[in-house]
Amino acid sequence: MSHSQFENFNGLVINLCKDEINSMEEYFESIDKGFNNYNKNKELMELNNLGYCYQYGITKKKDEFKAFELYLHSAKEGNLEAQNNLGYCYQNGIGIDKDEKKAFEWYSKAAHKGDLYAQYNLAICYQIGIGINKNDEKSFEWYFNSAKEYSPAQNMLGNYYQNEIGIEKDLEKAFYWYKRAAENGNKFAQYNLGTCYENGEGVEKDEKKAFEYYQKSAEQEYKDAQFQIGECYYNGIGTEIDKEKAFKLYKIAAENEHVLAQDYLGIIFESGDGIEKDLEKAIYWYNKAAENGNEMAQYNLGKCYELGKGVEKDDIKAFEYFKKSAENGDVFAEFQLSNCYYLGTGTKVDIENSMYWLQKAAENGYRTAQYYLGECYELGYGVDKNNIKAFEFYKESAGNGDVNAKFQLGYCYVNGIGTEINRDKGFELYNEAAGKNNYIKNENEIINDLDKINYWYHKAAENNNLFALYKLGEFYELGVGVYQNERRAFEFYNKSAGQGYVYAQYKLGYIYNHGTEIGINKEKAFELYKKAAEGGIIVAQKSLAYLYEQGEGTEKNIEKAIYWYERAECQPKENLECQTKENLESLFDF
Repeated sequence: MSHSQFENFNGLVINLCKDEINSMEEYFESIDKGFNNYNKNKELMELNNLGYCYQYGITKKKDEFKAFELYLHSAKEGNLEAQNNLGYCYQNGIGIDKDEKKAFEWYSKAAHKGDLYAQYNLAICYQIGIGINKNDEKSFEWYFNSAKEYSPAQNMLGNYYQNEIGIEKDLEKAFYWYKRAAENGNKFAQYNLGTCYENGEGVEKDEKKAFEYYQKSAEQEYKDAQFQIGECYYNGIGTEIDKEKAFKLYKIAAENEHVLAQDYLGIIFESGDGIEKDLEKAIYWYNKAAENGNEMAQYNLGKCYELGKGVEKDDIKAFEYFKKSAENGDVFAEFQLSNCYYLGTGTKVDIENSMYWLQKAAENGYRTAQYYLGECYELGYGVDKNNIKAFEFYKESAGNGDVNAKFQLGYCYVNGIGTEINRDKGFELYNEAAGKNNYIKNENEIINDLDKINYWYHKAAENNNLFALYKLGEFYELGVGVYQNERRAFEFYNKSAGQGYVYAQYKLGYIYNHGTEIGINKEKAFELYKKAAEGGIIVAQKSLAYLYEQGEGTEKNIEKAIYWYERAECQPKENLECQTKENLESLFDF
């Protein structure tokens, strides 16, 4: 049951029997005459009703103190409705200091004498802990007593049976009570009955009936139902897809402060799905939902500030919204916040906090976070290196369908990283990640990015093939078929360079020279550029010349700078291409 279904709990139930009098004028005349024409019970009812009028300012000037006194007089003489209303006054501090224990006592008096509304309110006291310790079993008992004739209690019984509160779970009984309340016109029960039909809980699934009951509830202006009807039109649940109608229903719900609808409107305006794209309106609705505490809207607003969509790019504001969203439990924001702390985007670099939020996102089932946490344990980023934990997180991520994790898990099996070597299992995972059922039969048929990454993972398994390792580094650097990932690219380039592959040496030098995630190290950049330059790589020769010229990573040496510039210029332009071909031919039998 949604939170908004408690909207009538805060006010609880106050009864005014207007049918007891012909008109308010006659009523006040009778009061002025001193009740001489009424029996005691009638007089007590009139006192209760007069208290109600003073409480809410109906034909009388609002006076909560007078209201309380009138309720008190009538309640002491045994009027059940006045006892219930007096409980409400004590609970909410109306005309008297707030006193939840006395509120409970007055509700209890009226409830034990059979007042349906007091029984309902007493159930709420036991449910929430108003003037008494929480007790789900007693709460259920009093809802059951009230449910004989009172639809809100019938709806609550459905909720208790559905969610196993104070009673054993029984979806069929939940459906029964929702249906009974819905037939009595209760909008909350109509909505809940719709969810039963939509999900097949306690009844056979029937999306058309679900739609009908959502519609009935929405017609009574229940915002959750308005939103759900929007969902039905958007997704074709029990009706035909109609995005225009969906948008209208989302808008109605959003204007009624339904926070999820507000976020959805932001998404629709941002994407232009079914309507004209309008980033200004997207930001407006994201803001509304974010202010109302919606974690998804806070995340979406953070992304807008991060990318400068509909607002001026602002990394600090992006960070602030990601933080709010993450603290409210949004898993995407947890992962994004981890990245902010890791890279120092909108905040200071904080590896400890980065790892904390990455761990949170992984624990909450976000497969991308699980993959990166595995990588951190494998490579020793932010945590002590631990291949067993790396393997475990790759396995979790792969189990949740992450393609990158499947490749990496396969790599672990093939190379015995955190587990025993199992090449068959590794190759099976490579092929599964690439969407294949059998091993590659024709290695030259590289159809798409996933095929490519699969192909080179297979090659990398063949005696740690240096060119295959280089290609994998390239894929991770550029984001071909896998997440773009400089750390992973660095590892593969490093393995390839360690075996003397000059292109990998150049790539490593470039990473050290320009530094992002790995960090700048001009001395290492110089060493690697020098190796690659001596191996004939033109771009490495030019880069080496520049370092000599500027004195970066080595002592300034103009003579050597000129030498390497000239050597680079003297090389044939097609040299790099030729070298690549020669290396390929020497490595593989193409």
